[in-house]
Amino acid sequence: MSFQSHTVAPNGVDLHVRTFGPEDGYPILLLHGWPDSSRCWERVAPLLGGFRLVMPDQRAFGRSGMPEGVDAYRMQAILGDALGLLDWVGAPKASIVGHDFGGAVAWQAAAWLPDRFDAGVVIASPHPGRFREVAAGNLTQVMKGFYAWLMQTDDGLSLLTQDDARFMATFAFGTAIPPEEVEEYRLEWTAVPGRLAAMANWYRANYSPAFLDPGNEVSIRPARIPIRYVHGAKDFAFVPELATGSAAHTEGAFDEHVLEDASHWMPQTHPERIAELIRGWVERH
Repeated sequence: MSFQSHTVAPNGVDLHVRTFGPEDGYPILLLHGWPDSSRCWERVAPLLGGFRLVMPDQRAFGRSGMPEGVDAYRMQAILGDALGLLDWVGAPKASIVGHDFGGAVAWQAAAWLPDRFDAGVVIASPHPGRFREVAAGNLTQVMKGFYAWLMQTDDGLSLLTQDDARFMATFAFGTAIPPEEVEEYRLEWTAVPGRLAAMANWYRANYSPAFLDPGNEVSIRPARIPIRYVHGAKDFAFVPELATGSAAHTEGAFDEHVLEDASHWMPQTHPERIAELIRGWVERH
């Protein structure tokens, strides 16, 4: 079995999509985060034999299209891509897995689209309601997310992506993945003019300072499908309190797993454990 590549436009934007597994297998939609691509799942997919895996480069990432304007990256549009991909593979329902910003998409799918998703696995992305509870007034967490605030302005984005995005590549991945893979990502980001700015629109559209306002009710609806949450105890992006507490923002079955020896990039660094946790949850629900 090997990866298959496709270019489809299920929601008006060309998406590069990788699939893996039998066409008649139970479908799982796997969504990468920022600043990743579908290659995030290259080590995990072969361990999920029997399932029909659908792994897009989300809009602006990898080899996918880059629609203009911040509004094109709001969560409603991204969820539209997810639904379009289910329709493309002919799946009335599926399970959803998301890492990092892909996890944020999975939380919203779990809240707003329970009629299309049976279960979800979220990796390294606390529920947004839990994030707000902890981050509001927590200077340490705000500093951990400084890159997200930098991307709110053109000057900040230029600072973050200087030297052909070498700083960003080192900051994002560190030593978690082999340096040759980090370089492949960097070249991918810089190969097409405007890609880095389009990638930044994910944060500009969905992670403005207003997000931390306790009076802002957008995006914190509870999950309404069974959710398994997976967190790395050494995750550089989050204070330790965010490893737990997402359960309060769910209405269905929930469990959580903290991998003590893991940081943020668990699909790449702990593929066997991630595949085991995905399979176990999907087969249970």
